[in-house]
Amino acid sequence: MERAAKLAPRFFCSQSRESFVDPGAERPLIKRNPVMDILQKNPYRLLGVYANSPTKERMANHNKLKAFLKVGKQVSYPLDLPQYLTSIDRDEATIAEAESKLTLPKDQLHYALFWFVNVTTLDSVAFKHLVAGKIEEAKAIWMKKACASSLQNLIVCVLIQNDFSTALSQAEQLYGNSNYLNELVTEITGSGENVDATALAFDFLDTLATEVDTSTLLTSITNSSWRAHIAEKAVKPIVEAIQNAIDVAKKSRNKGPQARLKAGLSLKEATRDPLLKLQKVLPAGDLQYQLIADKLGKEILQCGIDYYNDSEEPDAAIKAMELQKYALSIVVGQMAKDRCKENVDILQKIINNLPPAEVFAEDKAIHEELHKYCNLPDKICHAVTLLKNTRPHLQSIKRKMGSYNDYYLHISTVVVRNAMSNLIAEVNGVQKQITDDPIFGNLPERGEIKLILIQLKLKEVLKEAWDATKLIDEFDMEDDYRRKHYNPNRSTLKSMCEDLGISTFSMPFSNASKLTPTTDSDSESSKKSDSYVGWLIAIFVIIILAMVFISAFAGMPNGDSATEEETSPVTEEVSAAEENSAAPEAPEYSESYSEAPAYDNDNDDDASADASVSESSAEPSESYIYYYDTSDDPDEEASDASEYNTY
Repeated sequence: MERAAKLAPRFFCSQSRESFVDPGAERPLIKRNPVMDILQKNPYRLLGVYANSPTKERMANHNKLKAFLKVGKQVSYPLDLPQYLTSIDRDEATIAEAESKLTLPKDQLHYALFWFVNVTTLDSVAFKHLVAGKIEEAKAIWMKKACASSLQNLIVCVLIQNDFSTALSQAEQLYGNSNYLNELVTEITGSGENVDATALAFDFLDTLATEVDTSTLLTSITNSSWRAHIAEKAVKPIVEAIQNAIDVAKKSRNKGPQARLKAGLSLKEATRDPLLKLQKVLPAGDLQYQLIADKLGKEILQCGIDYYNDSEEPDAAIKAMELQKYALSIVVGQMAKDRCKENVDILQKIINNLPPAEVFAEDKAIHEELHKYCNLPDKICHAVTLLKNTRPHLQSIKRKMGSYNDYYLHISTVVVRNAMSNLIAEVNGVQKQITDDPIFGNLPERGEIKLILIQLKLKEVLKEAWDATKLIDEFDMEDDYRRKHYNPNRSTLKSMCEDLGISTFSMPFSNASKLTPTTDSDSESSKKSDSYVGWLIAIFVIIILAMVFISAFAGMPNGDSATEEETSPVTEEVSAAEENSAAPEAPEYSESYSEAPAYDNDNDDDASADASVSESSAEPSESYIYYYDTSDDPDEEASDASEYNTY
């Protein structure tokens, strides 16, 4: 049996200007806010009927529309609502499609959720105002009495006005009342039995979510199950989009620094908007948001780390910092924050100590020389090589930056301090070797012979140290280092040289540009010279020892007295002159010339007050690690640097 329902107003007057429009005629343009497509293209609207109009009426409209369209005429209906919605251009295809969308009851119900129903007398009165362009009056009438049709019509009206907050509020009343819902479904499909209110509400929400920003919907929904449903629907595609972008970035691993930099920047840009949307959808502190945000941040962080560690570009640290800071800004979990913060701090220290761009090549060359130097023994000859090989680069920096530039003075001081560490180590090491040598311990009664041997062995290394010091004199250095370290040690070394008759005359500073790096032939000549001098010393020592033993045996009355003399304590006092001349046994140079290992310039208290500085106390390799470090705890900084490279 055909169910009874009020018929929609019909306007089929064949000569009415309001009803027929020339397809080629111009139409006035009316600026409106965008309205949901589900309203604009609703099949009930295209067929000119209410959602609860009888099937017979809907089919009649369909047939008549086809007839008029065949003769090129357009038909309009009051429910076209051109005052609020865009005009309709009907053709046979759109009309046929509209009818096909309303074939099944579930489809009829789906589209009815977003269209008007005319059930009560109050509805008829309200529609007269609506068609006349008085939408507020129509809304006021429907608000007078809450029922299924008035709530449904109010929802459609406010959706036309893009008032989503009111629409959701009215929808919660309608779908939350099973009686209202059964009544509405009965009017639309003819049967209200077994209505799933939750499924119907979620259908309404899902359709809204396809056309309206989910953050807008979530701010207006009070129903907890509705909020959870919208959040899940909104979060899933966003999380998938972010995860896909992360997977793309991971594919760039082991493809070089530029590929990792590009991947990190692309990942940052591709996920910026999705992450902002996710922040609006999920509440603060949500675990799902934290997981995906931390995952994204750590991959961006890794892109920056990989790029910096493998890149040789002078501004690599600056480029990597963009990624590191962004990663720190988006992560949520404490562990992720700590890791990002640690790397940002390390990179910031590197940036703070970057050389000026115009002298990057020179800085790199000096760095490489220091690295080679730190792997060599603590010998003065290696210090001279360092000075000569770095001098051209320092000259270049000086020309570009100026002689008073802080960076230039610092890097020059770094070279000087490392060179000085070898001078100190070898001079003190020779003195310690002399005092510990058992040969000298067996000759306590021969102070003058002992002094000669010490002078012979010490004189050579002091001369070499003084020659290196004269070379260092030509280097610029920071005033504080020159005053507190270099000048006192230079004075001590000079006094020791003068005590042994070594000339300390210094020529005026020569043109530094004349200094050239040492060559293999120079090194070979030096080795031959060292070997020749060493043989002379050895021969001389053997001769002296032979003379000593001959003298000792000649003066012995018998074997017993000789044994007694050799094993008895020394009772013979040395004159004041001999004591003064025997100073090398406890040389002052080893006390005041000792300083802390290179690069540890903030720890003056570490300067050794002992007789000498052992080689293990001044490790140039550690000095090199702290190349730009001026903190009080260089070991901590070294640890940071090594950790950053292991990521």
